[in-house]
Amino acid sequence: MSETTTLEQAFGSAAHPIKGLEHLARDLNRWYLNQPAEHHFLHPCVIDGKPALVCQAGLSLNAQAAFAALQDIARRYGIYLKEDSRLKNDDSIPHNRRRNVCLVLSFCIGMMATSRVVTAKDLLPVNAVQPAASQITEPISRMQASLAVGGDGVSVIRLRQQKPPSAAQVLAAYSQKQATLTSNQLAETEIAGFLTTLYQAESGDPASINADLAAIADYYSRYPQVIGLINELRGQKLTLKYRQNNWQTQAWGNQYGVDSVTIYFDTRLGAQLLNAPGCDATPACSISPADALLHELLHAKLMLLDSQHFIEGGGMAQTLYPFEHEREVISHENELYQDMNQMDGLARPLRHRHSGELLQVSCPACTPTKQVASADLSL
Repeated sequence: MSETTTLEQAFGSAAHPIKGLEHLARDLNRWYLNQPAEHHFLHPCVIDGKPALVCQAGLSLNAQAAFAALQDIARRYGIYLKEDSRLKNDDSIPHNRRRNVCLVLSFCIGMMATSRVVTAKDLLPVNAVQPAASQITEPISRMQASLAVGGDGVSVIRLRQQKPPSAAQVLAAYSQKQATLTSNQLAETEIAGFLTTLYQAESGDPASINADLAAIADYYSRYPQVIGLINELRGQKLTLKYRQNNWQTQAWGNQYGVDSVTIYFDTRLGAQLLNAPGCDATPACSISPADALLHELLHAKLMLLDSQHFIEGGGMAQTLYPFEHEREVISHENELYQDMNQMDGLARPLRHRHSGELLQVSCPACTPTKQVASADLSL
C-alpha cells in the first residue's frame, strides 16, 4: 500500500473523487518534510460527503505558514480543510472500531515516485574514515568549520558540508577489519531457519530468494547486535513476502492492538540514502538489501514488542504518516549501523530522515554504488 492507496481508501466514500491523488500524496509528503514534527498530525477523511483533511487544532494560530501551505494544497485539489476540534477521547472523526485497518511504512517516503535531494540541513554526515587501521567514530558535527581572514582583514568562519569518505578509504578500512570478522555458524543456521520460516513464497517469486536469504543469514551472523535483534523477534507474528522494487512494513490490527506484521522485501534492491557530492563513487552513502531488511525488522520489533507505545504514539491511527514512530526506527537504525560500522569499517550512512534512491544490486549484501567497480564489497 502506498500513500496514494491510503488516500484512495480515506476518500473512497466521497461524493466526487479527487483527481491526481499521486500528485496530492507528493504535495502532502513535501508539506510533512518542510514542517516541524509537532505539526505533523493530518487526518484524511470524508465530512458531509466531501473529501477533507483534518489538521492539528489551532494550527492556523500556532503555525500560520504551515496552515497556509495546507490551505493552498486543499484549494488546489478541492479538499475541505478543517482544524481538529475534538476533545480528548472524543470520537467525532469517524472510526470503525470493528474493522481492522492496516498501516504501511515505506522505507523511504515516496522514493518510488520522486527522488528528493538531501540538503545540508537534512544530512547527517557519514563517519570520516581515517587510515585503514583507525576506528570509525560517530560523527559529532554536520558541518566542518574553518577560520580564515578576509580581504579586509576581518576573521571569517567558513562552513562546508562534511564530505563522505572516498571509496579508497572505505575499502582500506573494510579490508583491515574484515580479516577479524567471522561468521557464527550456529547463529547463521538459526537465522537462516528463522528467515526461511517467515518467508511466504508466491508464484512468480525469483528462484534466487532462498539462496539470498541464506546469504543474508551468513551476513547477519557476523554481528552480535543483529543476532540479538533476530532473537527478540522469534515467536512473533511476522511474515516476509517478496515484492519487486519494494521495501515496506505493514502492521495489521486496529487502535487496540497489533495483530501481525508483514514485511515486503526485494533481496536485490539496495538504497543510496545520502546525496552529497561524491556519493556516486563511494559505498559510504549506501546500504545493501540486507541492511535495508534490518530497517524493516526494527519497524517490526517496535510494532510487535512495544505495541502499546506504538499505538499510543498514533501508530494505528488514521493519520497519513506516523512520523514519531519513524524517528524512533531511524534512531535505532543509526545505533545498529554504527555498531556494525565499528566492526567491519564499511561506514554505512547515518541519517535522520527517510529519503533516498532505490537501486538494483547484484547480491543481497552488495551496496548500490554506481561507479565503484574496483572492488567487490559483498560479504
